[in-house]
Amino acid sequence: MAKVLVGYELGGGHGHVHRLMPVIRGLEAAGHEVLFFLRNIKENAVLLAREKRPILPVPDMVEPIPGTPRPAPIASYLDIMCHSGFYRRQSLHAGMLAWRGLIDQVDPDLVVCDHSPICILACFRERPVVQVADGFTLPPAHEENFPIYRRGRKPMVDPAHALQVMQYVQERNGRPVPESVTEPFRTAGRLVCTLPELDPYAGLREDPVIGPVEGLQQPLPLPEKAHFFAYVSLEHRKTKPFLRGLRASSMPGEIFARGMTDDVAKALERPGLTVHREPQPMDQVMQRTSLIIHHGGNGTCCAALSAGRAQLTLPTHMEARLSGEALAQLGVGRLLMNKDLDQALPPILDAVASDSAMAARAQALAADIQARQPLHTVERILTTCLEVLKPGTTAAR
Repeated sequence: MAKVLVGYELGGGHGHVHRLMPVIRGLEAAGHEVLFFLRNIKENAVLLAREKRPILPVPDMVEPIPGTPRPAPIASYLDIMCHSGFYRRQSLHAGMLAWRGLIDQVDPDLVVCDHSPICILACFRERPVVQVADGFTLPPAHEENFPIYRRGRKPMVDPAHALQVMQYVQERNGRPVPESVTEPFRTAGRLVCTLPELDPYAGLREDPVIGPVEGLQQPLPLPEKAHFFAYVSLEHRKTKPFLRGLRASSMPGEIFARGMTDDVAKALERPGLTVHREPQPMDQVMQRTSLIIHHGGNGTCCAALSAGRAQLTLPTHMEARLSGEALAQLGVGRLLMNKDLDQALPPILDAVASDSAMAARAQALAADIQARQPLHTVERILTTCLEVLKPGTTAAR
């Protein structure tokens, strides 16, 4: 029996938990001891309340790069890293002390992680790592630098600066020193858990794109009448004017907003609009819905694509923006901008709901995704992990 540390260091929402839990259960079913780590315990309290396993909180090293605007114009994964401890020596050193203490105490035989840059550096050449993440948070690492997300956008941080910070901290702690910012990320396993249509590095990718861990739906016929489902979060400043626009629409629909309050729910009341206080099963949502509206999370994008539903995305960060742009380029969605909120939203809803060409493209793409199945995503992850755990394996050392 091996001891496996599984979790994620960065990221919000529920997507990372949903991606990793089937992997955790699979490892446990294979007889291994699993410890789960994550950053946003409070945000996932409802989901975690169902679990009966140890949960480890991890250090939150997210901090702005001095002198940069907010929101930051992220250009590459390295920019995200530098917003999360890699810009200053003191920050990365503190983060490494915390991570080394946690890892040394747990003493895992394998680390399986999603979007965990300091954890990966802490394991560099000393403990095997398998990365399980979507395309945005698992960029190609075969070159000396991470590629740029968008053409024409300049990196916020010089890779040479970040490498000097990494090398200084590793030398100070007597740990292996990387020769490039990407070297620690060339781990024993690199499994991209998304649909290839949503991979922002599709033209550069050498890693296997194995599909989402869960959430893919069967292609479904459209309901007779237009009906939307909105899955959003109240913590974002765009959400309230967006909700006012949904209320002003006459289209029937449903809303689930993380952080919903009684006052906001009451303010949304109108005939034909249902406000949910708990997450809804996505398979049931797809059956009664013709249009999915959300912040652009990878899991929701994949679920709606596989069911054959048009999508409106209200992005709140770069990953969601890239996913929304990909949906628009595929002709199965539309990206909502700030000018599209509030009273401008109802005609957009009507236009998308009545767009028969978009609906047909969404249905055709769902049939194409269905033809690729079964993907056996979890099985492929578990196979990779078990290969790394075999006695004598040195791929990650």
